[in-house]
Amino acid sequence: MSDRLFAIFDVGTTGARSVIVDEEGREVSKAYEEYPQRPKDIKVHEQVADTFWRTSANTMQRALAGCKHGSDAIVGVVVSTTRDSITPIDKDGNAMAPTVTWVDSRSSAKSKEMAAEIGPRKSVNKMMWFIENRPDFFKKTYKWPQLDAFINYRLCGALVTSPADARYGPIDHETLQWSEELCESTGIPMDKLADIKNSGTAIGEISSDAAKTTSLRKGTPVILGSGDQQCSALGMGIVESGLVEATTGTGTFVITHLDEFLEESFVMFCNPSAIPGKWILEGVTPGTGLTYKWYRDQYCEPEMALAAQTEQDAYQIIESSAASIPAGSEGLVMFPFMAYNLGIFYRLGFGHTKAHVARAILEANGYVLSFYLEMMEGMLDIEFKELRIGGGGANSPLWRQIQADCINRPVILPKVRDSTVIGAAILGTVGTGIYGGYKEAIDNMFHVEERREPIPENVEVYKKQYPIFNKILNAEMGNILEAIS
Repeated sequence: MSDRLFAIFDVGTTGARSVIVDEEGREVSKAYEEYPQRPKDIKVHEQVADTFWRTSANTMQRALAGCKHGSDAIVGVVVSTTRDSITPIDKDGNAMAPTVTWVDSRSSAKSKEMAAEIGPRKSVNKMMWFIENRPDFFKKTYKWPQLDAFINYRLCGALVTSPADARYGPIDHETLQWSEELCESTGIPMDKLADIKNSGTAIGEISSDAAKTTSLRKGTPVILGSGDQQCSALGMGIVESGLVEATTGTGTFVITHLDEFLEESFVMFCNPSAIPGKWILEGVTPGTGLTYKWYRDQYCEPEMALAAQTEQDAYQIIESSAASIPAGSEGLVMFPFMAYNLGIFYRLGFGHTKAHVARAILEANGYVLSFYLEMMEGMLDIEFKELRIGGGGANSPLWRQIQADCINRPVILPKVRDSTVIGAAILGTVGTGIYGGYKEAIDNMFHVEERREPIPENVEVYKKQYPIFNKILNAEMGNILEAIS
């Protein structure tokens, strides 16, 4: 193991993870903690802002406690967070209201009129809602930082966000800085926004207060990270054309590399890459992992009780039953757009069991992958030979096999499943000069554990099932476009 280590904050939608990574891409220690249940007055699309910070600090303390080299070996700190989440703060950096997360789809009458101009800048809709519905509160706020800037400020006093995170605000796609024109037309004062800097840039040092709260050493450099999916793509080496990856966590994200901005991306998104000046094409289905969690929480109390008694993972118990169900779940097709209140179980019959439902949820993710891969290949005139996978969903052998079978391609599993963490660490190694560039860093930090081939007989089943899923998708596309607009 290298003596030069990086402390990574991976701040997600449902929990936070802190990981200590060495310069060769190996996890030295880590800790994860789900966020506590929200207070009753906090809505499902919101989160208590300090929950992100407290959970991040707690997990970093535990990760450092499990690292025999301690905080003295940490040469850089990097933050990666879930995107499109904004928090109103006062001049001291204290939250004045809950964080409005990416799940929130609120918009104002004016933002609806400006939908074509705003485009996918969803945080703009959120801020315009406050301007229209809570104008006095909006005026009282000091700043509306993205979640990465909120955490960076707590660590080193720098209210700085990356282009990947700022992309959801009133940003200019050419300069990747705030757009004066868009700020003026939307009514969002530019001085209420965080500063934008390139990922991989040193933005400060761990403060005394942050050192006490996180156990990190005071003075440790803080390197600007990037959005969770941008870091995931970087962590799996998606830095050139023809490579593609999929991350399944709370949602499913399918990402390939672009050298230039793509204006017309249909139902996908062209977002800034973690690498300055580059872009990613991103297909998103929010809530696929959350659908699985919803199923576990609502219908699997016996499995959760057994897991607690036997110190197993409840998902492993659920999947042991799902694995006994044949490919295709005997005709049951799940449409996983529950984030838009468009979830569907199609062809559900009396012969189906809980295990069928569980497998159908996993298979829905595979159908989503097929949809985006087909679309990307058609738009970019390329052919993907394999799919690199990451996120919590990649921990499941059953889910990995379903993915390979649904897309009829090999799936590549990295040694470190948390590709977001490795991508953030790559930014740290390049930002501190350990590696001279991103390709060198990837060559040293991305390692493959498994190459899983599709099973031919399962592929044939899914070839018959996928058109059913696609038929539902086409029927609901208008509702989906309305929801994301």
